[in-house]
Amino acid sequence: MAQMPGYLLITSPGNSRVDQIRAGGLYARANLAANAAGLAMHPVSQALQEYPEMDVEYKALRRRLSVVEPQRIQMLARVGYAPTVAPAARWGLEAKLKT
Repeated sequence: MAQMPGYLLITSPGNSRVDQIRAGGLYARANLAANAAGLAMHPVSQALQEYPEMDVEYKALRRRLSVVEPQRIQMLARVGYAPTVAPAARWGLEAKLKT
């Protein structure tokens, strides 16, 4: 994590559906605020995977960030400056409507 200028970490006291929804709302507001300040955010979701092949890395990340059970890391994102990217191409509405 030393190569990134900044990270956003959102934790919750547990992993209930309410905890997850609150974390999602916090992330959305943080992303909007970062964008308004000229910053970009990018989720680092691979580090949060909870399948057996990622177990060692996941536990190491939790230790490094001092997140102890029953706390849960709900979101980890890198934050910094990024080049401006043009909007992605989109299909026009007419292309999706059946006539």
